[in-house]
Amino acid sequence: MVERAEPTLDRAKILRTFDSAHPVRKRNELFGREEQLYELLSATLDLGQHAIVHGARGSGKTSLVRVFGDYADQRGAVVIYLACEPQMSFADLVRPYLQALPAGAIALNERSSFRHELDALPNEFGPRDMVELVSERVTRPTLFIFDEFDRVTDPAVKAEVAAAMKLLADSLSSVLFMLVGIARDVADVVRGHPSLRRHMHVVAIGRIESTSVEALIDAGEIATGLTFEAGARHVIARVSCGSPFHVRMFCHHSAISSLTRGSTSVEQIDARAGLRSALRQWASMNVDDARRFVTLVEDPALRPELERVARAAALADRLPADNDVTHELLAGALAPDGSDTSSLVFQDSVAPQFLIAYVILMEGADSGTAKPFAREGY
Repeated sequence: MVERAEPTLDRAKILRTFDSAHPVRKRNELFGREEQLYELLSATLDLGQHAIVHGARGSGKTSLVRVFGDYADQRGAVVIYLACEPQMSFADLVRPYLQALPAGAIALNERSSFRHELDALPNEFGPRDMVELVSERVTRPTLFIFDEFDRVTDPAVKAEVAAAMKLLADSLSSVLFMLVGIARDVADVVRGHPSLRRHMHVVAIGRIESTSVEALIDAGEIATGLTFEAGARHVIARVSCGSPFHVRMFCHHSAISSLTRGSTSVEQIDARAGLRSALRQWASMNVDDARRFVTLVEDPALRPELERVARAAALADRLPADNDVTHELLAGALAPDGSDTSSLVFQDSVAPQFLIAYVILMEGADSGTAKPFAREGY
């Protein structure tokens, strides 16, 4: 049994425990992803398949692959993790991975030639050049993790990445690619190489289950010594829609509210104060949506539909484009889902939960249990 920490009024400890700004790095901080973690380990290290991990922002993709890297490293694999940048060519994208390969990943009698050939690569090179460099020389299982792959927007570069994955598979190379992004990346990658499907495993990252939300809050209680009362838990679970990012963020703001009161018990009043604090922070970065949402939630008749739409977007990451009510209510906050004109997404991918937060706060204002939401600043 894990011992609960002594109740704390330490803001820094609360921030570290409910840190939503950074991916988790420790295995015991990854909640509700055991199945996906097992899938990735099995597909890559046991079956030798490339992998694509996709899900909405805030779903915990980066946290998952970071923890995956920890496990893979313990199993003797080399894991090189970098984030993609826009306007990169294929050579710009893969060169840092090649340069980061440790000597231990390369056959002893090939190390000198590998470095020589790597240095001799031209500024721009293609998939075949890369595969010829690594296919016979890299002998340890090696994962190149391309995080934020959705930032690669050039179709030609995506096609070259797919070609490299196919060539690596055909050559039985020890080097595998793991692409981390959003759902449409899957179709983009395999479009020109349909046979690539049998060489890769796709892992979709949805929202975590309610039991995992509870487990995340439980772990926070143990780490801080604070107690999250049932009313506070209900508010946080309702607004977060199973997003680990939002659970941690709203827990942090709620815990700070209880700290300010000098209490070690996080109550419903703290959860509402936490929503208010988090909204102020978000609204300072998205003034247009904040103004739009505040105006909409002032009409009690609209709130059920607003929460329904926001929850649907939070859970499925997209909305059907043929819903006229959605268009009318949230015009300006939504945009087509890339080239898929049949679906809409919130331009700010973390916004749906904040819309629900506005609904919850206005319900409290109507019932007299909370003060009306102020418009100051936006």
